[in-house]
Amino acid sequence: MAASAAREHPRYEADERLPLLSSAGYGLQFSLIASATLLVTPVIVATAADRGNSYVTWMVFASLVVVGLSTIIQVRRLGFVGAGAVLPMFTAAFAIPFCITALVDGGPATLTTLVVVSAIVQLVVSRWLFILRRFVTPTVSGTVMMILSITLASVVFDLLDEATKADPEEASLTALVTMVVAAALVLRRSTLLRFWAPLAGIVVGCIAAGALGIYDTTRITEAAWVGLPGEAPGLAFDFGIDFWVLVPSFLFLGVIIAIQANGATIGMQRVAWRDDRAVDFRQVQGSVAGAGASNLFAGLAGTVPNAVNPAIIPFIQITSVAARRMGYSIGLILLLVAFLPKVSAVLSSIPGPVMTGYLIIITGALFVDGARTVIQNEASQEKIAIAGVCFWIAASFQFELFTLPDVGRAGNALLKSGITTGGLAAIAMILYLELTNPRRMRFRSQLHVDALPDLNAFITRFAQRRGWDQPMQDRLSAVAEETLLTLAPLDLSLGDESEEPEEVRQLVVLASSEGEVADLEFIGGGENSNLEDQIRQIQEHDSLAAAEEELSLVLLRSYTESVEHQQYHGTDIITVRVAPP
Repeated sequence: MAASAAREHPRYEADERLPLLSSAGYGLQFSLIASATLLVTPVIVATAADRGNSYVTWMVFASLVVVGLSTIIQVRRLGFVGAGAVLPMFTAAFAIPFCITALVDGGPATLTTLVVVSAIVQLVVSRWLFILRRFVTPTVSGTVMMILSITLASVVFDLLDEATKADPEEASLTALVTMVVAAALVLRRSTLLRFWAPLAGIVVGCIAAGALGIYDTTRITEAAWVGLPGEAPGLAFDFGIDFWVLVPSFLFLGVIIAIQANGATIGMQRVAWRDDRAVDFRQVQGSVAGAGASNLFAGLAGTVPNAVNPAIIPFIQITSVAARRMGYSIGLILLLVAFLPKVSAVLSSIPGPVMTGYLIIITGALFVDGARTVIQNEASQEKIAIAGVCFWIAASFQFELFTLPDVGRAGNALLKSGITTGGLAAIAMILYLELTNPRRMRFRSQLHVDALPDLNAFITRFAQRRGWDQPMQDRLSAVAEETLLTLAPLDLSLGDESEEPEEVRQLVVLASSEGEVADLEFIGGGENSNLEDQIRQIQEHDSLAAAEEELSLVLLRSYTESVEHQQYHGTDIITVRVAPP
């Protein structure tokens, strides 16, 4: 079904009609690969809580239903919720430590409440993404991902220790086989082999477990072919001491899932479009909101949190298909599997040593992805150093290398959690850099061409404070003028104060510098077209004989080092970088 090599451009974009048979085929292929790893998280969490087979069965059923429904919502988009693209959801393996702690300490009611709290965080981040972009930086997100590898590693160690108590040699060998097979494929250059690596490792690991006699198939033989699970655990909201102790961790978890959805959506856009385009942050907002809705459903259903499945990115590269029809097929197939207990029993009966071997690979991948996020997106050596320092701060607290004073149950829980100590340390250090760096200058006015004289005066003050000469001032003024003309209407006047405009849009300009280079950030409303895309089209045609309405774009192209246009719901942000002439 899949091609042997990735194509440069998709044959089917999101809005194009993929034949129904092909939609079902590609959907089945992706669901097959995703289903085994999808159920690892709920099975590990439910088993670690030691609440019996009925609870495991419910968690598996609820996870499949929630993931199937939320995948369809991501594809369909309901209002501002959903990306309107193929972004399947799956259970978040990095949430395992949080969920086990919530279940063991507080029970299902505490887990329900905390997952709902994390979902609310994601919905808030989605709504105010354009503001939070200064705090949800590559340094913070990459550092948190690196720290997650520590917290997940502690679960892996406990899981392996538990698995080796009864059959130490057999369990260790099974985990080793799973890890070696998955790692061998991950290290290949072929995108196709890397894509199949997790499933191949789990399948071979299960075969090894069966051969060594540690694969318990009782749940499979007892399961019906078609039907519903047993009794649900019930829905309850618990605000006891266990809830408040764990709230900070789940608040961080909500931010982590939002960051992950942000990155996965941007990655999906890069491979799902034929032409180079600026990132559509309105779609990113919808994706984060879709993840929030998915976790709201997960909390109400009493199961584990979900995240966007990043495996869709290599899958689109391999198949060259990004059509929404394929996304609908994936969601419907996962829903169907939920009502086939025999199939879900096969997936949920994966032996503990196999899960351990799989999670070792996930733990390493999390650390590498986090480190890559920091190094590739941060030019500041100070911020890269923050990532390394905070990683080891988190490791020190997670593995209790310090003798800590007793600061109460809530305080002790915070200090023993690497994700809270390391994450808070990263945010504190970023804020310290922001506060000690030269402050940005701010200009605010109504978004209109009549604001141009005041804007020019602001640009002159900014250039004079930086000690720049007249040619640099003139260049900055020209860039500011052309950027304002692209954002502000030309046919309205603010001179008649007797007429009350229906909607007064605001313009905020933030000016900062890095050495001799100036950065101007224009925040306001704009047109539907993306300035970054328009300039790219002019560059591709390489023509200075532009139409009259394109003169501003030509000037911006000539005067700036870079132009970035981020479009959010209700807000446009244009960032221009200007070097001395």
